[in-house]
Amino acid sequence: MGPSRFWHTVKQEEMKNIGTRPIASEKGEMMSILVSLTPSESKRLIGKAAAAHPLIKKAFREGNILVSNGTTTGYFLEELLNSRMDIARFACGVTAEGVLCQSPDDRIRSFMIKKGQVQPENRNLSEYEELDGYIDEMKSGDVYVKGANAIDPDGNAGFFLAHPTGGNIMKMLPKICAQNVRFLIPVGLEKLIPSVVEAQRHMKGIEEYSFTFGRGCGYVTVTNGIILHELASLELLTGVKGWAAGAGGVGGSEGAVSLVLEGDPMQEKAAVELIKTIKGEPAVPAWKKKCSDCTFRCRYRFPEK
Repeated sequence: MGPSRFWHTVKQEEMKNIGTRPIASEKGEMMSILVSLTPSESKRLIGKAAAAHPLIKKAFREGNILVSNGTTTGYFLEELLNSRMDIARFACGVTAEGVLCQSPDDRIRSFMIKKGQVQPENRNLSEYEELDGYIDEMKSGDVYVKGANAIDPDGNAGFFLAHPTGGNIMKMLPKICAQNVRFLIPVGLEKLIPSVVEAQRHMKGIEEYSFTFGRGCGYVTVTNGIILHELASLELLTGVKGWAAGAGGVGGSEGAVSLVLEGDPMQEKAAVELIKTIKGEPAVPAWKKKCSDCTFRCRYRFPEK
């Protein structure tokens, strides 16, 4: 399994049958674009593409979409529902201020959308009691949407597990594996690592690390998700083909990815106009639990632990 599987993950299964915009003919004039995207710009782009994904469109009309907490999934919800939300408060686990951490307990809960209708939160139930009810309703053809902490060139996705029983994703995986609930993973190339599987081999249990800079986490690898990154998003929305050419930056561009894109003149125009709409997207502010409120008490902040 080589890089080709990864770069075209969005084309797997339904995508190759439902159809997308035609790719430029090899005989036609090919144009090229070089662009750098900050993490927030990438999140906005990926959110737009996820909302336009054929699996989402079908489930929005006919079935269920369960959206897990996360910043990228927050952008997806904004695009899907044509509304705005406090994306920072939709995060669950976060990497902020240089540490792995949890969000405060008053975060926005996961979203359940049934045939286009957002289900209201039930504050008479705990977050996980409400989630269990939603998961019971998920079936083949429905879509689960959750971002990842890592992806690799073989199309694997990695997820930190900060909850003692694995949290949202470990509750959902049985439905994904047993009933083929589709798993759409909107995630930026900033999270590309050499091997998710190798990372899992070395990750420990939450309390097993001798020292942690922030929250201790377990880890799980998912091999059958549909990964939607910047390149797949641009291809889905405009038809251009793309390659990652560089990464990183300073002065607000930390975590940026630089991409080279190719397409015919019509595709180039569509890609340029799309990118213009996401340029300048503000960064998501840090919103993490106060160390004084945290029950984990990492060794970095609490060396006496």
